[in-house]
Amino acid sequence: MLLNLLMLYYAISIFYIIVALLFRRKGILVQALILVACPFIGLFLVVSMLREKNSPVGRLPDWLLRREKYVDDAIFPINNEDEENIIPFEDALILNDNKIKRKMLLDILKGDFLLNIDALEKALQNEDSETSHYAATAIQSIKRTLLKKMYEMEELLNENSNDQYALETYRDVLKNYIRIEFLDIKTRQKYMNYYSQTLEKLIKNGSSNTIDNFIEKIHVDIELNHFNHALDTTKVLLKHFPTNENAYFASLQVCFQMKNKKEFDQIVKKLKESKTVLSPNKLIQLRFWIQGVY
Repeated sequence: MLLNLLMLYYAISIFYIIVALLFRRKGILVQALILVACPFIGLFLVVSMLREKNSPVGRLPDWLLRREKYVDDAIFPINNEDEENIIPFEDALILNDNKIKRKMLLDILKGDFLLNIDALEKALQNEDSETSHYAATAIQSIKRTLLKKMYEMEELLNENSNDQYALETYRDVLKNYIRIEFLDIKTRQKYMNYYSQTLEKLIKNGSSNTIDNFIEKIHVDIELNHFNHALDTTKVLLKHFPTNENAYFASLQVCFQMKNKKEFDQIVKKLKESKTVLSPNKLIQLRFWIQGVY
């Protein structure tokens, strides 16, 4: 009996859907989904939607109306020109054909290279030889541009070692140059030392003492295995930012790397006394570090 009723329900539903499609009723895709997904109840829902005169698809919530638009759009073929404007270049390297990869890469090359270093590095490793060639050419161009700017700032700093504009520009140029991972170890370490020294000057000058300068210097010194320099920076950092969770966690990271339990305990104590509210991710990180230290 129930099976017969179900068959009758679906027969009526299919008939209604076919008729609605022929007359191009608005909202039919949503109604069809309701009819198929909600046997019997769906019929009453669709009827109530049809009775609503103020809205073409009845009293549906906003999220469901958005869902209808998504389903309607999904049945049309994707336009490659539109796709290029939506899909990140990193994804396009995997998903698209070589012609689209090359066009997207050329579009990147027309803009600011420095904003797309990560994408260029991935393109360099792409199996399409032309794509990787474009990327290699762009990266060489970036390196030349950065080196030229670096020399300009070095000249300014030779004239005035505390020139704020030159220091900040030199810092940014060094950071971008170091990001290009195709430097040999010795060259990379040399520029990282320059970067650390520049950050230290900015911190000592005090006029550009953002927390980013401190944290960047700590991370660079850790990578260089200059743990004592990093530890000294953490002490200044906590004086400047006594209630900032990032300041405490940059400091704790140094102690954790050094396995310095005494200093780690002191910073945890300061953190408790400061009554700084920690985010959930930081709490998880702190528990991990505590387990590692003890």
